[in-house]
Amino acid sequence: MAAVRSLFFQVLGSGILHSKAERESTMARVNTNSLRYKFKLFIKNKLALVGLLILIFIFVLVFGGPSLSKYDSFSVDFAVKLKPPSRSHLLGTDNYGRDVMSRIFTGARHTILAAVVSVVIGLLCGAPLGVMSGYLGHKIDLIVMRIMDILLAFPPLILAMAIVSGLGPSLLNAAVAIGISYIPIFARMARSRAISVKNMDYVQSAIALGSSKARIMLTDILPNSMTPLIVQATIYTGYGILWVASLSFIGLGAKLPIPEWGLMIAEGRQYIVTGEWWMTVFPGLFIMLGVTGFTLIGDGIREVINPKLRLK
Repeated sequence: MAAVRSLFFQVLGSGILHSKAERESTMARVNTNSLRYKFKLFIKNKLALVGLLILIFIFVLVFGGPSLSKYDSFSVDFAVKLKPPSRSHLLGTDNYGRDVMSRIFTGARHTILAAVVSVVIGLLCGAPLGVMSGYLGHKIDLIVMRIMDILLAFPPLILAMAIVSGLGPSLLNAAVAIGISYIPIFARMARSRAISVKNMDYVQSAIALGSSKARIMLTDILPNSMTPLIVQATIYTGYGILWVASLSFIGLGAKLPIPEWGLMIAEGRQYIVTGEWWMTVFPGLFIMLGVTGFTLIGDGIREVINPKLRLK
């Protein structure tokens, strides 16, 4: 009888331990998938934290840039033209006597917003096309992907230059052109994700319940394909800053007197040989800062959502 009682308590105790271990493992999985846990991982990445601080600084310039300087970015004063950095003008003045720092702060709004608009266009057009191509397959997949291959045959900046040449030079047209060049990039990524997701159990359950293909693509496949697309969108926002500035530099983007960073470099390039270096160096540094910030943020997000990268 004592042996039976001992065996009973052993079985009961092991069951309690097992259930406790299962609860702890379940809670660990839940905590691992929580936003708070992922944010802690993101903050532990020093480079990602640097990128976040840069991004905060950039968005402060975007939304409050003109009010951060005591000078008007459009006011002309030939009495102080081409003045080097000083206490009164921390980043110097340009060939019209305009304060360079004020123009950089105001230009952040034009350059950053144009880059964001280009990514939004590429994501909103490319992701649905890629999901539709990957899920439906067959002829639709063949037609969509061949069109994307034609667009990918051209480097994004060259394709954007060709599109802007047809639409006409302006900052909006430059953003639209860059967005069109982004479409095949996001489409191919969404297609590969849709192909891997469409065989998942929840998609098959939706099919068994009689959901339409459009509903499955919009509610089941597309939301579960967004994580890598968001990472890619963050990184390509940084590229967008560089390409918007490049188009403005060659005369296919912003027009005077808009203080866009690439256009400011184009205005100041002729003065480099005469020693007025600040007209080009400081806008170039802010372009580099913006590209670096978005790239570090994208790499940090990718490391958080990809456990394999965290193990490295």
